[in-house]
Amino acid sequence: MPLLKDSDSEQLRQLVKACLLEISKLKIELKKCQRDSSRSSKESVSFNEFKEDTENKLREKDAKIADLQDILNEQKEKLEDLQKIKRHFDALTAKPKKDLTSFQSQVYQLLPEEEDTMENLYNHILDVGFSELTSENFEHVLHNLERKGYFQSLPQEDKVFWKKINK
Repeated sequence: MPLLKDSDSEQLRQLVKACLLEISKLKIELKKCQRDSSRSSKESVSFNEFKEDTENKLREKDAKIADLQDILNEQKEKLEDLQKIKRHFDALTAKPKKDLTSFQSQVYQLLPEEEDTMENLYNHILDVGFSELTSENFEHVLHNLERKGYFQSLPQEDKVFWKKINK
């Protein structure tokens, strides 16, 4: 006498068959998940490489911008120097004021607008290029400019400041 009836045996066979089918489906799903996981990790690596590459390019661009800023600053300094030279040239070649000598007019044109001490004004004139001018001669020129109304002396504490008067 068999242990299982034919109908029970058939049911068991169909159940095993269904289980094998389900296992096959799960294997296919597992392979699909593994592929997706592998692709995802590759994409993650690719994203990280992309991110690093982008950051490197940004650093390179920032360095280039900094270099260009340095060049621009150098050019600005050169331009300021050239403008200063132009102002000095214009002052030296300007027609003299009607009641001043050519030299007095040049000194007047070259001195800055801000009030300052005689020593600083003298150093400014030396920097412009009047290297042969002595301090005493400069002081004499400054007093003559004051007498003619082009400069004003302003005593303050222990120093005398000189202020240019625009005429």
